[in-house]
Amino acid sequence: MLVVQFVILLLANILKCFDLQTDVSIMKFKGEKNMELNQETRSFCTPVTVLDTVAEQLADVDLTLPDYCPDIEKILKCTLTPKIQSKSLSGGQLQVEGFCVVNVMYVESINNTIRCCEQSVNFTQNFSVKDAGDSPVIVTKTKSEYINCRALSPRRLVMHGAFSLYAKVIANEYIELYSNDNPDLETLSYTSKCADLKSLCQENFSVSEELSVADKPAIESILHSDISVGITDAKAVTGKLMLNGEINLRLFYLTDIQSGETGKIDYILPFNQIIDCKGIDEETINCITIEVMSYDIRLKNDMLSDKPAIALDVKLCVTEEGYVVNDEKVITDAYSIKYASEPKFKKMTMCEEVVPVNESHMQKMEISVENNKISKVLDIYTDHITAEPSADNGELKIIGKITVCMFALDEEGMPMFIERSCDFSHAMSFGDCNTVSNVSARASSISYRLADDNTVEIRCEIKLGGCAVCLKSVNAVCETEIFEDRPIKSDGCALTLYFAGKGEKLWEIAKSHNTRLDMLMNENSTDCECLDSPQMLLIPKI
Repeated sequence: MLVVQFVILLLANILKCFDLQTDVSIMKFKGEKNMELNQETRSFCTPVTVLDTVAEQLADVDLTLPDYCPDIEKILKCTLTPKIQSKSLSGGQLQVEGFCVVNVMYVESINNTIRCCEQSVNFTQNFSVKDAGDSPVIVTKTKSEYINCRALSPRRLVMHGAFSLYAKVIANEYIELYSNDNPDLETLSYTSKCADLKSLCQENFSVSEELSVADKPAIESILHSDISVGITDAKAVTGKLMLNGEINLRLFYLTDIQSGETGKIDYILPFNQIIDCKGIDEETINCITIEVMSYDIRLKNDMLSDKPAIALDVKLCVTEEGYVVNDEKVITDAYSIKYASEPKFKKMTMCEEVVPVNESHMQKMEISVENNKISKVLDIYTDHITAEPSADNGELKIIGKITVCMFALDEEGMPMFIERSCDFSHAMSFGDCNTVSNVSARASSISYRLADDNTVEIRCEIKLGGCAVCLKSVNAVCETEIFEDRPIKSDGCALTLYFAGKGEKLWEIAKSHNTRLDMLMNENSTDCECLDSPQMLLIPKI
């Protein structure tokens, strides 16, 4: 009986000192006197797009056939191909210069064979750029939108077309992270993977080759040319990037102008290049893109053969992004245990994973001809390939459209042209990556077979490139104000009894009572950050 009375008396004394609380209120204090959290500044670098725009360029051509070309019987195809000669950024102005080639493929009126005629139109486009920073890179892309052709006579054509010129300027951006060195400040943080951009470089260079037709029929006139480029191997050393790549050149040409006989040649030309890249080394993860800016093909006399040789000049542009993935501590909340305080937040995007993409996709499609029969396929090539990332239902894909063109002869030997497009989708798996940047697509090979008199079955291998990344949006503390004229008042109690509900977070409870989180967890012998059931907590006072 005496023991029971002693326990009751002891509990009564404890309850006089303890402050029973059942709710949490988070107060914001403001005062005239305040100080900013003194923190050690850390930062990581990330690419930022300072310009991303598109401009339309018009092309008007009045073309008269030269005397050596026969009259036009039927127009097969008219194309507009933009080519970029130079791009420069100076004084806040981005200038892109180039030319577009307007090509007309037609059936001539004498022997009903395929001929072509082309004309070039120069263009210049300026863009205003603000805050480009040091050593930005310039990414340009062109896309033919339309071309209309009207015959004023069998020897004169008027053409009107347009193409889109896409321009993007990428620069370095340094994002600050903060570390707590104030012993009176409690911080909530977690460790995240963070891709730090160590190098961002770009270089233009030319590849020149003289090619022989070897055992192929001699070239009298080139009807159509197509060129693509890819990287086959890359090796980084300190400050240098060593590249191996290949240029794929395809030609469709006349072997005999009188008879109209045609031929095809497919070249694969290896090349290598060493590029200066500040910040790159053996440890960086390198995402590399390469594009054809422009090219020129000429026929020249071959001293060792009676067949003309092919002189090829290609202008290429390589862009490199080099990353190192580190563990970074990110502070997501903070408060002072002695004074009223107010954290300030900044929304930032962190890249947690970087994986270079080099994938192959095999696309099958058919070209069918209605009300006609195919007696012979002369040439098949890809005219345009679009590609962009997609992440539907958590599955990372590259989706796009491929356009295939075919020159063929009908059952009467008359040339015909057919164009078809189809969509493609390529699924990928790169860990937690949720998007792909700098997507590129090119046709590395194309094959076909004549399934029947009306149908051609086509297989096209598409090389896909880019940089798969895992992007996460984070609301992080960038600054904390501590109001020294608003000290936390002590209630004189060593402990507080707090009845917590299910789902409450210990961080929020500690913050509302201005105590330390580790003391709260130790006092209640728990390591759970979120309560899975209602319970009473002992909250220590500082």
